[in-house]
Amino acid sequence: MKVKIIVLILIQIFLGSLSLSGQTTRSFVPKQNLKEKEQKTQIRPETEFENIINGLTNGNTNQISRYFSQQVYLSLRSGERGYYSSNQAYYLIDNFFNIYQPISFQITSRMFESSIPYLAGKLYCRFKGSIEVFQLYLSLSWNGNRWEITQISIN
Repeated sequence: MKVKIIVLILIQIFLGSLSLSGQTTRSFVPKQNLKEKEQKTQIRPETEFENIINGLTNGNTNQISRYFSQQVYLSLRSGERGYYSSNQAYYLIDNFFNIYQPISFQITSRMFESSIPYLAGKLYCRFKGSIEVFQLYLSLSWNGNRWEITQISIN
């Protein structure tokens, strides 16, 4: 009887070790701080500003609007002020460029080293045969994947 009990115990130990050997082990990997991960993947805004300035200079609404956030604050000399959806902002900027045709842009100040980088300058536009100069302010915000325009002021 003692031999049977010992054999059964050995069989259980043997079967238990077989079931454990089939398991995969995982090494512990701590979760990375989300802010650190975001900062590592965040690209610098200079390229986006360059593309946006090119779009402003050429009056190319498509080139600018691809950077619009879901809600954009607009302040335009033509009277529009407030938060608009990206689609509404597209049509308002496009209408503005149809009235005031941009011909050049001159940067007066910029801050790229901030969590909300901005650009300010003078937008020169053709209006009814003369040149008008507008003060332009533009700010971006990082949404986790890309830089987006959150504010445009052309006054």
